[in-house]
Amino acid sequence: MRILAISGNLDFSGSSLALYRFLKGLVTGDMAGRHEVEVLWCQLGPPSLRNAYTALGIPVILDATPKSYDVVLCNSILTGALVQRCVAQCPTVWWIHEPCFGADIVRQNPAMFGAFTTATTIVFPTRWQATNVYQEWLTRENWTVVENGVAVDFRPQPRPTDLFPGCFTILQLGTVELRKGVDLTLEAVRRLGDPRVHLVYVGPRHPNFMPELTVEETTRIRFLGSKSEIQVAAYLQHCDALSCPTRDDLVALAILEALQSGLAVAASDFGAIPDTIRHDWNGLLSPVDDAVSLTDNLVRLRDDLALRRNLAVNGRETHRKRHSAEQHRSGLLAILERTAGMVK
Repeated sequence: MRILAISGNLDFSGSSLALYRFLKGLVTGDMAGRHEVEVLWCQLGPPSLRNAYTALGIPVILDATPKSYDVVLCNSILTGALVQRCVAQCPTVWWIHEPCFGADIVRQNPAMFGAFTTATTIVFPTRWQATNVYQEWLTRENWTVVENGVAVDFRPQPRPTDLFPGCFTILQLGTVELRKGVDLTLEAVRRLGDPRVHLVYVGPRHPNFMPELTVEETTRIRFLGSKSEIQVAAYLQHCDALSCPTRDDLVALAILEALQSGLAVAASDFGAIPDTIRHDWNGLLSPVDDAVSLTDNLVRLRDDLALRRNLAVNGRETHRKRHSAEQHRSGLLAILERTAGMVK
């Protein structure tokens, strides 16, 4: 099957990374040689993943003719305008990752409305998006759900040099922005008032979160920037808890990676997250925007090693049953194959 994937960004953000990982799964291992894949980059952000695609033998192009392909995969809400242009030439799948802020983008761009009707197939990672976020535009039964999946590299990694031994280290993974609740994690760490508790932010930093730290805080609260997948695996292996008190997100890839890695999760109960994270079973949940409850959950994780171990066991089971990379690849590939076979 000849696939054209269209992405506005080629950075390490969630939607771009999800696309890269899916396409990697289509051209490597037991799938090698089965599909011809090209990526059309719309130049809306930095080409951070361009070399990674090249290493896989996936060309990154700046122009394409959709009718030359069997199916087009438009990645993220940002490609909505292109959906309507592509579907006239080729069956088109629109993969919408974004939660509520994506619906805000649609409302600000009425030209996108028609894409929901014209797309051959729309794929959401959660049913919650279809029933609670984008429902006003879903006038056809042309949508389906394929849950996200991840595959963290299990090979043991050396402890990152910026993680200090003998401390309880909290990881917040992903773009460091207010939407992700990064300020709530900082507030919780400050409420803890424990010099043995460290916090590391791993991910690109957004200008809407530039807090002033005291001299003492700079020794245990650090902004580490973007890291490679191998480096991220090392942080997942050597940190003690993941904080994800988001105000607007799906079941973030960071949560799924933590589940697979056996890293205890403290998350907010926003949106579809409680469909995957069950409080006191495979993670701890707190209400959205509630730094006090988040602090309480982090205290429990700091003080109760048995709890962390129990959450880890159940988290790995959740990943195995619902969120493996193989399950995700099979589900999304089946949608592409079915869509490619539809009459234009």
